[in-house]
Amino acid sequence: MSSESHLPDEIARIARILADPVRLHLLTIIARMREISCTHLVDHADVGASTVSYHVKMLTEAGLVTVAIDGRRRYVRFEREALRHFTELLAASVDRDTSQRALQALPRIRASDDGEPQASSAEQGRQ
Repeated sequence: MSSESHLPDEIARIARILADPVRLHLLTIIARMREISCTHLVDHADVGASTVSYHVKMLTEAGLVTVAIDGRRRYVRFEREALRHFTELLAASVDRDTSQRALQALPRIRASDDGEPQASSAEQGRQ
């Protein structure tokens, strides 16, 4: 079996990891800081230390961050290349026509609170 056949599984695995709102928020903080101590990450994220620890472990397993230990401190570093690799895999897995239609639809569609697509405010004004 070729490594190419494993691409959908790899894309889905990383997408599931990024789909968690808390995890995505933590990754955003780490990416902005490039490197941050776990203590400071807890302070910035407004979640408990055990929650941060769990989500950092998941991000580490995905290769999106690395953790370095310096004495009693743990530092989390954003792995920009890993995220870039994921986005390139995702883009390559979608054909050009499909991706163009999706990009054109994004500004027109937004999810309502119940998850149903609804027209943008500009489109509602035309109705």
